[in-house]
Amino acid sequence: MGKVIVRERRRVSGMTVVLHEITLDDRDVRSALLEHSLPLEQQDFAAPAAGSLLLGDHDPDGLSVAILVDGVPVGMFALDRGGYFREFDDDPSAVLLSAFYVAPEHQGRGYATEAVAATRAFVQQRLPDVRRVVLTVNHRNPAAITTYLKGGLVMTGEDYLGGLKGPQHVMVLEI
Repeated sequence: MGKVIVRERRRVSGMTVVLHEITLDDRDVRSALLEHSLPLEQQDFAAPAAGSLLLGDHDPDGLSVAILVDGVPVGMFALDRGGYFREFDDDPSAVLLSAFYVAPEHQGRGYATEAVAATRAFVQQRLPDVRRVVLTVNHRNPAAITTYLKGGLVMTGEDYLGGLKGPQHVMVLEI
C-alpha cells in the first residue's frame, strides 16, 4: 500500500492554501520546488527544497510536505520523528517541524502563516499518534518567529544552543 496523501486546506485572500505530502511520484510538485531559491539573508535560517527535499525521500522517520496555493507549490517543510531534536526532546509523541520556507516571490501574502495553522489538522490526519509539533527558530529570525506565533505555535521558554547559526527558540504546537 502506498503512502496516504493527506491535504489540509485553508483560505487566505481568496486563495486556497493546501498542505500536501510529497511522494516520489509527485514529479511536477518536486520539479517546481527544486526551482526555488532563497535570498542570501534568509539562507542562515532555511534551505530551499534542493537542500531538504531529498532527505525525506528515504527517511522512514520523516516526510516532506508541500505548501500549495491554488495548486502551485510555493514552499515546503519537513516533519521528522528523529534527527537533532531528540537531543532535547525524547517524547515519542512529538515530531520536529523543520526546513520550513516559502519562496521569496510568494512571501508577504500570509501563505506561511496559513500553512503553519493548517499543520495541526494535517498532523492529526497523517500522524494520529503525534501530540506535539516541535520546532526551533533562530533568535535572529523575527519574521519566522512572528509567522509561527500567528500560526498557533507557542514559545516554550527554552533555547536550543546546538544550532550552527546561533541560539534558537524552542516552539511547540499542541495537537
